[in-house]
Amino acid sequence: MEPTTVNRCIAHRFLLRLGLVLVVGGSADAVDEPSPERPFVFERAVWHGVDDAPWSIDAAAFDGTPDRSEVVTSPVGFADAGDGSRQRLRGWIEAPRTGAYRFSIASDDDGVLLLSTSEDPANGRPIASVRGFTGRDEFDRQPTQTSRPIVLIKGRRYHLEARQRNVDGTGHLSVAWQVPGGPSGIHVPIGMRLEPAFRLEVWNGIARGEPYPLEVLQTPPTRVEDLYSMYSADVGTNVATRLRGRFRAPASGPYRFQVTADDLATLRMRRSGESGEWRSIAGLSSWTPPDVWTGRTGQVSEPVELGEGGVVELEVLHWQGAGPGHVGVGVSGPSGLDSRPLRAVSIPDRKGESETQ
Repeated sequence: MEPTTVNRCIAHRFLLRLGLVLVVGGSADAVDEPSPERPFVFERAVWHGVDDAPWSIDAAAFDGTPDRSEVVTSPVGFADAGDGSRQRLRGWIEAPRTGAYRFSIASDDDGVLLLSTSEDPANGRPIASVRGFTGRDEFDRQPTQTSRPIVLIKGRRYHLEARQRNVDGTGHLSVAWQVPGGPSGIHVPIGMRLEPAFRLEVWNGIARGEPYPLEVLQTPPTRVEDLYSMYSADVGTNVATRLRGRFRAPASGPYRFQVTADDLATLRMRRSGESGEWRSIAGLSSWTPPDVWTGRTGQVSEPVELGEGGVVELEVLHWQGAGPGHVGVGVSGPSGLDSRPLRAVSIPDRKGESETQ
């Protein structure tokens, strides 16, 4: 897959890992079996070995009693199904708001995603598919993986089913959606949504100068943008910017923060709740390309030790000359965490619209 300026595929995988922590990736209580009255509760089932239809993902290939099944609260298949296996995920979802949704499937190997026009599973129709395989939680490898926009009605429930067959290896199966009003092209776990978590402030007509201190940052900004990621690809020409956000550590250990920018930038940090001064942890004295996060002197912070759940506030002070200009913050850390840029963490979206919508 070709790299992009925001490393979208990496961001998708990071986002899904964080989302699944929030929604409990393991088994649900036995009493919470899938039904229209319990949306976002799914049955995942696996059939081992090979029979008369080893390569099929048609409904008939999933008849009979599965070798293993359990109830889960996120539509993610078994990670250890093995060679020659087939998996199925099925349950009901509820539309949190009226609007156009897009659904996506990732699988290894072939997979198909079906959505009913109602609570009745018999009305299920294929809306997305995988031919061959994709990476785990890789929802943009094939154009058929994502459905066309499908209008759902707030409060109504719909039956969802995903099937997958595996030739060899462990195999995988997962389903995501894009909700109305959410960021385009960003896939989050079913039942979750994103809210803008970062803020960019821009001051126009600023002559070249070190980004800290700039007196103009004490005045009202020319414009303000709320962002889904700690990254902006087009800040303008001859501007000063301030990009702010927070990071919550998903695990205990050392973290390194990176800054990318055109032209000058200072990345500062302070621990949430502390009244102390901001501390500079990284910076740039000349521009970088949009997708370059390492390699420049001072671009990457020294390791920052954080406990699980620990929160730090981050701030980039930035000056941009000739446009379009960019600025962003990324992080790497324990368990292979690599999020460049930082993205908003998915949160539950299962009980209708908020009062602000």
